[in-house]
Amino acid sequence: MWSFFSRDAAKDFGYEFSPDVRCNSSIWKVHSGTKKVTGEPVTIFSFEVTAETRTLLDIAKAAVKRLKTLRHPSILTYVDSLETDKFVYLVVEPVEPLELFLLESSYTPNQKLLALSWGLHQIASGIGFLNKDCQLSHNNICRSSIFVNRAGEWQIFGLEYIATVNDPFPVKVLPEHTNYNPPEHGSTKQEDYPPWAYDSWGLGCLIWEVFNSALSKVSLLKNPGKVPSNLSPFYCELVCANPKSRPSSITFLKKASKGNGFFKNKFVDSMLFLREIHIKEADEKIAFFNNLPSSLDTFPQDICLYKILPELVNAFEFGNAGSSVLTPMFKLGKLLPEDEYQKKIVPSIVKMFSSKDRATRAKLLQQVGVILYIFKEYTLLNVFISLNISCD
Repeated sequence: MWSFFSRDAAKDFGYEFSPDVRCNSSIWKVHSGTKKVTGEPVTIFSFEVTAETRTLLDIAKAAVKRLKTLRHPSILTYVDSLETDKFVYLVVEPVEPLELFLLESSYTPNQKLLALSWGLHQIASGIGFLNKDCQLSHNNICRSSIFVNRAGEWQIFGLEYIATVNDPFPVKVLPEHTNYNPPEHGSTKQEDYPPWAYDSWGLGCLIWEVFNSALSKVSLLKNPGKVPSNLSPFYCELVCANPKSRPSSITFLKKASKGNGFFKNKFVDSMLFLREIHIKEADEKIAFFNNLPSSLDTFPQDICLYKILPELVNAFEFGNAGSSVLTPMFKLGKLLPEDEYQKKIVPSIVKMFSSKDRATRAKLLQQVGVILYIFKEYTLLNVFISLNISCD
């Protein structure tokens, strides 16, 4: 691991990062990094001031400032930052550029389609949050502005051009970003257009790039290419030349989630159920958890392990999910590396053995061959103590 922090202003900054650039398609360079004290992995966006980039320093600082104020599951998560007149460093949770995620994923064709459906669903939801709740227009939605975390969650960054919905259209500082400008970009009458029109066009560009390749010229959008047939009609609405005819991202989601729409599948339905599990009735939870194990083998494994599994653990510990959650939880838990199993699953299992609920204890005993082989000696002692207490 190599550190950039030889300059005085950065000596006390608590992070270091690799010189290898994971992405360099905006004003930022993207690096893998770690927190010095704990070794915890992070991602660091670096902006270095040179004679060529000096005029962009304020843009970089404004992007960091804006990110600090935005809190949404579909927006990149701010962790820390350091700003001087020489550089800007932005620390976020570990993510990788969407472009690399698409190239390096080892999904089956069906799993990839499911992962794309959930990812695009998240981005459309995030755009809706910006446009409606924040009254902001991102103005730069494209493949290079999207990042993916370990749990397979797609998140928005690329905030170089973000503005209120009533502000004039931004001037793009990088030539490659002009490929994503909608037809009305040069107009001075943006107040005549729906506040979501610019970002809906960007969402259409993102969809085209996800299923095809980098958008080298705007005319390519006329041909959906490999965009799935159950998504293509809604994609065409997003890239309509008339901004007044473009649906908002929320309307787009609703349309494409009906009937045989692209977002109407068991995986997206399951992810949405887990997102709203705190408001679900007990009988709904039981039915969901009973049906979930048969679907897990078809879902993207990284999302199962690092998004669904933590949700199952939380549902049992804090959501009164009952014993029905144990079967899918154990099915996924045994796929974890041993160190992660010890850290994330074993403490919860120990707590479960102290449960006075007979159904829960019966489920645990049914799974004893799966869970006890990986328990440490001291953990087994805690289990036996818990069993004695719960039987008193």
